[in-house]
Amino acid sequence: MSDARIELELKIKSEYLGDVWQNFCQLHSLLYELTCDEYVHLLSSDLDKLDDTLNNKQEVIAEINQLEEQRAQTIHEINQLLGTDVQKISAFTDLLREHNLTNVSTRIDKLNLILLDVIEKLQDQNKKNQIYLNKALISLQELKDSFGGGKKYKTYGANGTTSYNSTR
Repeated sequence: MSDARIELELKIKSEYLGDVWQNFCQLHSLLYELTCDEYVHLLSSDLDKLDDTLNNKQEVIAEINQLEEQRAQTIHEINQLLGTDVQKISAFTDLLREHNLTNVSTRIDKLNLILLDVIEKLQDQNKKNQIYLNKALISLQELKDSFGGGKKYKTYGANGTTSYNSTR
């Protein structure tokens, strides 16, 4: 393959990789919005809307997984073109700069920063949702226990561990 042909293919694949990164940002932003909606539905106990939101989240996650396959394949193809095996994104964007693809490299770097920010917010929201669910499960367990007759309460033993006692 001629140098001009390799250069053209590299440019096309690099631009495509930038588009993949942009789609990652969009899908992760949508996933974040759905995760926030999930929290609202949990708070309002709207199980129908919660179920719809969870189904939508699964669809978005499936799309993200497909995009991840495209990302891995495109990086593999670019590595083959260049005779390299770079996987880490910062090293990969440096590699693109070395091949005079500074605009694409800068675009991917900026999109990656956005992606990392959205993922961090998404993780925080997921933790918030999980904390709410854990509290709800504890409340349900306490309610269930109260129907069993007698009130149960926790005490601490000499070794510092908790045990349940009943007032029956």
